[in-house]
Amino acid sequence: MTSDLPRTDASDSALMRAVEAELRLGVEAGRASQALLDCWATLGDFADRDPGLLAGIIDSASEPQFPNSTGAFVNAEAVGVGVVGVRGQLLRATETFQAWVGDPAESVDCLELVRKAVAEGRAAGRVRTLRQGVLATLAIADTSGSPWPGLVALADVLPGETGVLLVVFAPSRSHALIARAADALRFSPLQRRIVLALLDEPSLMAAALALGIGRETAKDALEGALQKSGVRRSSQLIGRLINLSCHLTEMPSGHDDSAAAALGLSRAEASVAARIAGGATVEEAAAELGLQPGTVKSYRRSIFEKLGINRSRDLQRLMAEAGELERLSMVSELYPRAQTDDDFRIFNAEAGRIVAYLDYGPARGRPLLLMHGFWTGRLAPPPLLAALMAGGHRVIIPQRPGFGLTSPATGDYVATAASDMILILDRLGCPTASVLARDGGVATAMAFGAAHPDRLKVGVLQNPMRPRGVDRRVWSPISAVAAMMLRHPDLIESYARMLLREGRRDLVVGALRRAYSAVEADRACFEQPDVVDHLAVDMMGLGARTVRGAIDEQRLYSEGWQISVPYIGPRWRLAFSGRPYTPGEADVWRSVSAGAPVILLEAGLLAQFTHAEAIAALFAI
Repeated sequence: MTSDLPRTDASDSALMRAVEAELRLGVEAGRASQALLDCWATLGDFADRDPGLLAGIIDSASEPQFPNSTGAFVNAEAVGVGVVGVRGQLLRATETFQAWVGDPAESVDCLELVRKAVAEGRAAGRVRTLRQGVLATLAIADTSGSPWPGLVALADVLPGETGVLLVVFAPSRSHALIARAADALRFSPLQRRIVLALLDEPSLMAAALALGIGRETAKDALEGALQKSGVRRSSQLIGRLINLSCHLTEMPSGHDDSAAAALGLSRAEASVAARIAGGATVEEAAAELGLQPGTVKSYRRSIFEKLGINRSRDLQRLMAEAGELERLSMVSELYPRAQTDDDFRIFNAEAGRIVAYLDYGPARGRPLLLMHGFWTGRLAPPPLLAALMAGGHRVIIPQRPGFGLTSPATGDYVATAASDMILILDRLGCPTASVLARDGGVATAMAFGAAHPDRLKVGVLQNPMRPRGVDRRVWSPISAVAAMMLRHPDLIESYARMLLREGRRDLVVGALRRAYSAVEADRACFEQPDVVDHLAVDMMGLGARTVRGAIDEQRLYSEGWQISVPYIGPRWRLAFSGRPYTPGEADVWRSVSAGAPVILLEAGLLAQFTHAEAIAALFAI
């Protein structure tokens, strides 16, 4: 391992203690990721000297006792916000809140939540309304402390104004959100209409009558929607659409119990509710819980009475929304924003897996699969997207297993990821595609090319991550962390979960700023407001649901991924950023190379922004 900075003597105990102290301070401040990047010049020595101690420090940053560093996005259309006085009088509210809840002073449920929040600081529960049914609601005392500044801003709270913040979360009540989720699943117009009707109507027959179509036609449309969604029943279908609408994160064990408790259900009722909401029949729930069917029916009746509902799909909707609100109640910042992924697509693969991708079009362009990195690349960098489209390409970004909304791999990671790429191309009717892979996406891209050489048109590897065992030049915070993970794979999961917990926007931006600090071109590029916003949203979205993909993919390299010998597969064009490049680095890839490598002079880690046209030119036929 080499470095641009003078090497640190690993035997220098005083220096190691100073590094340890700095890391612990970072953990206590909820900024462990930034502290790690600040210590990058000595990080490798510290990890080699005492990996167990470093693992313990990183694990501490992943524990729930540090809740104030977590942020999350929430679709603005899915949330209503109101501020009420201690007697329930409405002080401020968004239009959505007023439409969904009405006057909180006339709602027994709202008044009870306000009372609990005043006594306990915050309270979660449900509010029953005549027009909107049952809504998952969170109450937070004292808006003057600015909890969740983004939501307070939505309600237009005056400086210093006090009151109880009521947050109503109901993506299912936004037909626009559900319609976009249906579009992501490629529902037909009729399937889309029947699903939207089922949100409001008590039965399929009533939905058919509301739409002016026959029952058999409605039944066929529903069955088609169920098949595309990969579920068996309409209750599960509603849950799947809500899941896509609010991008539910992976939940810890016992989460269903917490959500049910927030709705006022007992432990026994919560167990039954979780299974009924998940689509189980009474008999299936009884068998799973070791109960008699009659007992389950009794619990179900009690649950429906408590919640003021009468359908399993309403229970699924309410459990999903209460669960998401319960998760959101534990984060320190929420960022309301309009839905922007209009080109987002999703479909079901084998074994119940979900495969997600973004299709930027145009449909008549030459398909190009753009592979994201470990932490960024879910969204196409605007300069690169413009350059590729100008070259006639249709840019498609697969979300690899365990990234974004794609389900984790259940077996061989690389084989699953390569198979997903083929499924996407087949779904889009694309016989061939070019591929641009960078960083950790290289292993998957090469597996795709080796297994399906007839499907690869032009392949480019940009700054490919080196296999384990190949000497690495440590020249930046990111390269230091990457080298550390390769040598100490036991740190990978803890580090990934630390990043997930430190998801507050200011922490994400701070970590990115440090990561891109080593090259002048990167520093100047990152300080552009549109680049900062793009990368922050990108990183928070790629790992918002799960970090399983980042863990699995980094383990792939740390456990010894290698270029096959002899290499049998298509040749790849190679591009390296000039600043981190060292003479001879391309030799590692000589067996797969289609020719002399291209060196992007002065480029760093943000070459896709700063050298977009040069990268796009690599695909010229």
